[in-house]
Amino acid sequence: MPFPADIREEALVRSARHCCVCHQAAGRDVNVHHIVQEADGGPNTLENAIVLCSKCHGEAGHYNPRHPLGTKYSPSELRRHRDEWWAYRANGYAPEHKPADFQEPLGSGRGVPVHRREVGVLWSHRADIAVAKETVEFEARLLAEDRTEDQSGVRWMELFARSDGTFLVYVESNHRCDWGDSFLDGAPPDHDPLRLDDLHERYPSLATAAGLQRLRRL
Repeated sequence: MPFPADIREEALVRSARHCCVCHQAAGRDVNVHHIVQEADGGPNTLENAIVLCSKCHGEAGHYNPRHPLGTKYSPSELRRHRDEWWAYRANGYAPEHKPADFQEPLGSGRGVPVHRREVGVLWSHRADIAVAKETVEFEARLLAEDRTEDQSGVRWMELFARSDGTFLVYVESNHRCDWGDSFLDGAPPDHDPLRLDDLHERYPSLATAAGLQRLRRL
């Protein structure tokens, strides 16, 4: 049986409709998953619930402790991912046991979070595309998120504002469930800095969602 409506809603709100494992904004493409499967006696309670994107959800139900090669997420690992992400959202920046994820206030007097995102080929089910990724750490404020879907697959985007007035856009694409990749537009040395005009030209939906308007001087 599925989770009761109130349990499902509470899990979605606590997670802000983000995946508790990869932390991507999932929007409507989200699943409230049983950490311990119902077939194994798992209850329909909040303690047994975790919010996952479709990709992570597909990898969460195949744990086999007797077969270490390719072992998927165990219930205890899922619960740790869930607890840390919920603490992150509740505190507004990071779990209490991860103080390094929060930097001292900048000139604005307000704290600026440090974000980590993986870039490159994140996963692949194709023999001709190999996984090759790295983690990028940056200090910025999250302004807006967007999700689009077409025949080529699903794309998630996040817009960040930096203290120097430039922007970063994290783009993650799921190519028909064959492979997934991501990049951080505006991050040197691979990309030029993103200015407001660049943002409106290349990512108009994000600029609109963030309420950013261009100034046209006569």
